Amino acid sequence: MNVNVKQPHFEKHDFQKKKPHKTTQTQTPKKMSYAKVADIRTKGKNDLLKQLKETKNELSQLRVAKQSNAAASRVGKIRVLRKNVARILTVLSQKERDAVRTLYQTKKASATPKNLRRKLTKRRRQALTKKEKSIKTRQAVKRATKYPLRKFAVKL
Repeated sequence: MNVNVKQPHFEKHDFQKKKPHKTTQTQTPKKMSYAKVADIRTKGKNDLLKQLKETKNELSQLRVAKQSNAAASRVGKIRVLRKNVARILTVLSQKERDAVRTLYQTKKASATPKNLRRKLTKRRRQALTKKEKSIKTRQAVKRATKYPLRKFAVKL
């Protein structure tokens, strides 16, 4: 017994084979070197400040070149330099915060700067302390002395 099996429609036509689209761009810009955070962290503060200054100078030169219609490969480097500046500034601020945090580590919480304290929630930050909760008003103290708690002897 011979059974005719129909083939699906998409197998008749070969849709999978598409020709790659031709690009008009003749030269692709090189991938710029990103500053790696691990390398940045190993450097000292003075080296980082020097690197930051150099990167900012190069960035300003590229921005001027962009206005004078420079090559696309040079203009493409602007984004990389902006990100590098951000990475360097981030590492600098992290190092500074760590140094200040170690300085205030032995002092009590109220003496530390607010940006180094624990964030918590607004409600927990504004909550009364145990001492503040236990304080009674003058009127409450007078009432407590006038009318002390009565104690009853209960027989079981």
